Amino acid sequence: MATTHVQDRPDDTPPVPRWRYVAAVIAALLLVGGGTLFFLRPEPTDCAEGVKKFEAAGGTRCVGLTDGSFAFTEDLREVSRSIEKENRWVAREAAEPDGTPYVSVVYLVGMDPGRGDSNTPESVRHELEGAYTAQYEVNHRRGHGHTPRIRLLLGDTGDEKAHRDYTLGQVKARRDTDRIVAAAGLGTSLKDTKAMISELSRLDIAAFGSVITSDELEKSDGLVRVAAPNADEAAAAVQFLDSKKYRRSKVLIVQDANKDDLYTKTLAARFGAELPKDRLVAPEPMQFDSSKSQLATYFSNQMANLCLGHPGIVYFAGRGRDLPDFLAPLANRQCKADQITVLSGDDVSQAAQSAGFNDVKQALQNGNIKLLFTGLAHPGAWAKAPQYFVKNAIVPFQAGGTFTTTFKDDSLDDGQAIMGYDAVLTAVTTIRKAVPLENSHQEIKRDAVLQMLTTLNGTNAIPGASGWISLQNNGSPKNKAIPIIEIASNGETRTVGVTSSGTGDGGPYTPE
Repeated sequence: MATTHVQDRPDDTPPVPRWRYVAAVIAALLLVGGGTLFFLRPEPTDCAEGVKKFEAAGGTRCVGLTDGSFAFTEDLREVSRSIEKENRWVAREAAEPDGTPYVSVVYLVGMDPGRGDSNTPESVRHELEGAYTAQYEVNHRRGHGHTPRIRLLLGDTGDEKAHRDYTLGQVKARRDTDRIVAAAGLGTSLKDTKAMISELSRLDIAAFGSVITSDELEKSDGLVRVAAPNADEAAAAVQFLDSKKYRRSKVLIVQDANKDDLYTKTLAARFGAELPKDRLVAPEPMQFDSSKSQLATYFSNQMANLCLGHPGIVYFAGRGRDLPDFLAPLANRQCKADQITVLSGDDVSQAAQSAGFNDVKQALQNGNIKLLFTGLAHPGAWAKAPQYFVKNAIVPFQAGGTFTTTFKDDSLDDGQAIMGYDAVLTAVTTIRKAVPLENSHQEIKRDAVLQMLTTLNGTNAIPGASGWISLQNNGSPKNKAIPIIEIASNGETRTVGVTSSGTGDGGPYTPE
């Protein structure tokens, strides 16, 4: 039988040319190299345009400047979208033939407060909601003027110097392109706040504080604020304690000695200076330091001394976040048969949003304690003392108003939205006094806004939602309306009176 020889068959798979092997090897090397380059490529440091990623405990944090297109936290997403939408409308309108010009106001605050901060995430959200409400009102309601329109930028100052420096660097870099002429908000009364205000002044950017109250910030170049300073809060508290109900009560001052907190430092000093010395149960305050640990233990150890003085009033010159550590031991004091009224400053509004608020309510329920504070704003003040407020000024916060229709589920009780609104409203009023011409090619000068800061008084006083704002040369409002607010044992708040630092009946400022 014939045998077929394999080697004699024709080759139907001709050999691959050498050049293809070479090409394949090169392609493989490029692929591996590209993958290596991909894995070695540094992680992006930008969260968005103008927003940088910083390392933080337990992860990363995004800090910088945005037009609302980036939300610093999930909690701020809704208000950021509202601001972005309004900003886009303003820009479109300005781009039209003979369009209305705009300038930008930067709202500066730590957008993501942590456990040890004096702000809470909820209070920050409320401030921004108030700021947006003011932006919408001044852009769409002619009662506030017409030009220029306002873009609102959001600047996260973080909680470290590097964060603040980066954000302020963005503000500096974008001063001209974004037409930034003012900053509002500015956080709380800390040393970092003072440094930020100084930098804004160096950049010729007027600063409009919303809730900063420290007396040490008075006469800061380029700063005005819509909140009553600590001196006025202390004077209002003393006036309230001079009422018939509390006139005979002895007072113990409990003071935070944290050297970095300008709010607590000046609050205690001013209250002590205003109160007649014969009303004090001790020549020196009961002093603690919130920058150190074991606060509750410290206060527990001091309760016997507190009872020894038999105070009817305790003036708590501390932050709201530290109030649970004080009230819980106070509720277990040996002299619980005697009712004690704890009176404090505006930062107590933050206590309702703190992790320890249940301890506060429990202390009020079981400790024979009454809790009052001098607030910056409260919706109950409008009904309690309507003579000190202009009806049109509170319309955005009434039924059907911009705030209530846009942020239906949020509360005004902490006063933050009202103060954020008034800060932006005051900034816009100043801006429109500085640039009255309706001209899309008009040069908008930042120093002209600074020039107008001392005009906002008398007939130029601003009817704010928190009361009349008549600014003095030191940047503080004159005899600002100060509501006395009670926190009930169920956590609800109510205004029990409206006073001010004024002499006589303590009536808040109203134009003559």
